[in-house]
Order: sequence, then structure tokens, then C-alpha cells
Amino acid sequence: AAALPAAAKAPVSYHPAIQSGRLRDEGEIARGGMGSIRQLYDVNLRRRLALKVIDAELGADTEMVQRFVDEARVTGALDHPNIVPVHDLAAEDGGHASYTMKLVDGRTLTELIAMQQSQRDLERILQCMASVCDALAFAHSRGVIHRDLKPDNIMVGDFGQVYVMDWGCARVTADRTLIDGVAEPEGTVLGTVRYMAPEQARGEVSLTDARSDIFAVGAILYKALTGQAPYMGPMEAALAAAERADFKPPDESNGVAVKPPPMLSAIVKKAMAREPAERYQSAAELAEALRAFLRGGNWFALHTFPAGTMIVREGDRADAAYILTEGSCEVRKRDPAAPKRSIPLRTLRAGEVFGETAIFADAPRSASVVALADVKAVV
Repeated sequence: AAALPAAAKAPVSYHPAIQSGRLRDEGEIARGGMGSIRQLYDVNLRRRLALKVIDAELGADTEMVQRFVDEARVTGALDHPNIVPVHDLAAEDGGHASYTMKLVDGRTLTELIAMQQSQRDLERILQCMASVCDALAFAHSRGVIHRDLKPDNIMVGDFGQVYVMDWGCARVTADRTLIDGVAEPEGTVLGTVRYMAPEQARGEVSLTDARSDIFAVGAILYKALTGQAPYMGPMEAALAAAERADFKPPDESNGVAVKPPPMLSAIVKKAMAREPAERYQSAAELAEALRAFLRGGNWFALHTFPAGTMIVREGDRADAAYILTEGSCEVRKRDPAAPKRSIPLRTLRAGEVFGETAIFADAPRSASVVALADVKAVV
């Protein structure tokens, strides 16, 4: 929701507790697709909270009122630290509907992405996105698909709290007694096109599942890396591109705060694979990939070395260390008795590190390392 200046008081009919005097309306603070967000003060608990109110125009549409009520019920049922807590729901005759929830003091992820100035800022965004994945893993375990993930729908508190907001487009695939609205027919396109998975953009409702949310997480990461959503331009063109998952690879961008690291770009491209079977198969798996990236030395460049390349030469001065990500290498040392001959010492495989000892010791390389097959390594 976009932040707005404080506005006039809402009519007391928007929530019964305002009329009773328990809640005091302090004005509109934001506006979303279905309604406005107002700040309230709880006189009894002496705390502030948020009230989401359906727009009057939408309140005349019974289907939209039902979707609004279902949003409150779905969000209220998802009890997770990274999903905004809902306190109560008030639905009255005449289309008046509202619900109260935790008031989050902080910024949207959209704002954090725009404010990036350093690698540390991008690291913070990645940490936030891992928490988003935690929330999605929980929701998916309850049979709830968000279907409208975007930077505007993620709030980051002043002390690092992360909340996934706006579950109004959610698809409930398990316990449908949680909601009263009917499932959308095939061909219905719901959500935000610029972050949408291809099956969702094509209106394939029955094929829109947890992996569609994973695609949207990848699309948010794409914006964090490149500064723009995967699908830009007029809406019709963006929808056509979304149907094909046709976007410029993130590693071809100059980036926002930093040039997109190859390993992180690879995570994004896998999350945004055209075919759901080629994506991460769970939000938990994507969360672990992000956290593994943050733990490792993956900010460094990824290099490819053809088979037969001498990556490290014995006796040379050390200026880099290497993490093998693909392929194998052989460690060799000159034979003291025949200097033109090398003695094989061991084979290195993906996941192993070499070259760091000479850097720490500030000494010449003690052995050579040769690529046995085409090798990829973080340098």
C-alpha cells in the first residue's frame, strides 16, 4: 500500500469498536487495491493498530465484499511470525467490511530496494526474502497460495521484522471451509502481472500452486538485483511476456547497489524457470539457497576453465582462492628428481576449496592445479 498523509476520520460505521469508543480513529495512513488502511488507538490496551476498510465502491459488489472477508479469514488463520496478525473482522449489511491487524512501523520492500547503496543493503534484502520464504512455506503447508507477491506487499519493520501482507488474491487449495467465496474459473488472471508466473498469467488456475509463488519471489529478487520488475512496458506487452516468462537475464544488468553476483543470478533464474518442475520445488528450498548464498563466499565472480587449463601454477605468487562449483581438478607437484615431470597428489571436486593457504601465508604456490574437465569456480 502506498503511504498517504493523514486524512479525515472514517465514518464510525466502519468498525463497531470505533462507535463504542474502545478504538479511536486517527486517520488514513495508506491505500491498497481494495481499500484504505487507517491508524487506530486502542483505549483499553493503550496501543495503536491498523484498520483495513473496503472501499465504498467495492462495498456495493457482493463478490468483492466476500473476497475482502475471505482475505481477513485467510490472513487470520495463518499464524506465523512473518505474516501480519489479524485481530478481528467486522462485516455489516450494506457492504461495510473492515478488519483490524497489527500496525507495522517500517517500510515496504519497494522502498528498501530503491534505497540500496551497498552490498550490505542487498544482503539485508536477501535476509528479508528468506523470511518471506519462511512465511510462504507455512502458508503452502496449509494449502494457501498467495498469488500476489510483490515488493509493495512486503513490509519490513524498523527492527528487522518482515511481514507478508495483502492475501486478497490467495488461492485456498486445502480446507475451503475457511472461506465462503467460490473458486475462480479457468482463464481468470489474478495478481500483479509484472511479477507473475507464466501459468498464472495464462489464467491456468488449477496449475497455479506453491511454485507460482516461488516464481514471484524470484521476480522480486530480480527487481532487487536490477532495479526493475521482469516485465516492463505497457500492460498488454507485459502480460504477453509473462505468459512466456520472457525476461532479460539478471546477470546482464549493471545492478543497483552492486553488479549481480553470478551465484545469486543463478538462484533467481532457477526460481523463475518457465516450467514449474525446473524451479525450486518448495519455499523452504529457496530460503535455504538464499541463506547458503549469504553464508558462503558467493559474492565473488564465477569463472569457467576449460579442460587442461592450469588454474594455479606451482611457484607463482598467490592472488586468489577458488571454490569449485562444477567439474574436477588435479593437484600436481614437481618431481624433485625430474623437474619436468609432475606427481599427481589428489583430485578436487565440486564444493572443495584451493589456493587459500598461499594467500594466508603470503607465500608462493606450493603445487599446481589443473582442470581435468571443464571447471566452474568462484574466484
